Amino acid sequence: MLARIITGLSAGAAYALVAVGVVLIFKCTRVLSIAQGEIGAFGFFIGLRWAARGIPGLGWHPARFTTLVIAVVVGALLGGLIERVVIRPLVDRPPLDALIATLGIALFLALLEKELFGTATQFAPSPVGEWKVTLLGATLIAPRIVALAAAAVVALAIYVFFSRTRFGLAVRATTGDSTIAQLMGVRVNRVYRFAWVTAGMLAGLAAALLGPAFGGLTPFAMTRFSLRALAGAVIGGLDSIWGAIVGSLLVGVLEAVVGGQFTTSGTAELAVLFLVIATLVVRPQGLLGTEGAT
Repeated sequence: MLARIITGLSAGAAYALVAVGVVLIFKCTRVLSIAQGEIGAFGFFIGLRWAARGIPGLGWHPARFTTLVIAVVVGALLGGLIERVVIRPLVDRPPLDALIATLGIALFLALLEKELFGTATQFAPSPVGEWKVTLLGATLIAPRIVALAAAAVVALAIYVFFSRTRFGLAVRATTGDSTIAQLMGVRVNRVYRFAWVTAGMLAGLAAALLGPAFGGLTPFAMTRFSLRALAGAVIGGLDSIWGAIVGSLLVGVLEAVVGGQFTTSGTAELAVLFLVIATLVVRPQGLLGTEGAT
């Protein structure tokens, strides 16, 4: 049981990277994005193509390093492009319009991946090496361990950013009331762009780690991971970065424990959905969310 919990925490940490992006976008733009998984996956697939060539002169696993870097860069660029072309024109429209738009983006990217890269599972070497650690009976491969560390670093970095930097304070002002923030001189469009670019980077990082950890990715695979991350964000609170991390870790642990107890396909997913529904009924704002924020 303890080994399953540790394994679940490592998977939940990867979900948390996507969930933090979802929450960041929601806090800044009030848009619930369900396209983050495919944004990351597209960067991952592009990175695999480039990884075959490597980076001449780089001494540390060039192909592996390339996959991760390209996934993060493409995720950031794609996030910025989506914000500018699709989301910004919908700022003053009903929230449902933007939600449907992100669904369309997710489907478009998944189908584009299918056309460009095929339906076969895309395998990738671990971008952080092939080492393993055994902890309390659970053997964790390098990508899972790095995902845990990355989730912790991201949470700390975002906390420092929001509380110690001028632009972070501007972002917080925008999340409170964008109209008042504009009157105070905050460049709201920059804040929106920052949220989408950062979320895209985190999605690319998550895909680069999830691919090797789960034996490769296929088109639509990251959509499933994205839905788990969205579940974590809802459970933790859509306006709470820490809540997104806690909720995602709970999702990972629940999947690992229930999946280990029952062999029936889909049982773990049903358990996660039950937890989401129970959270919405008992505490709609999420475990660490603010009442009325959503």
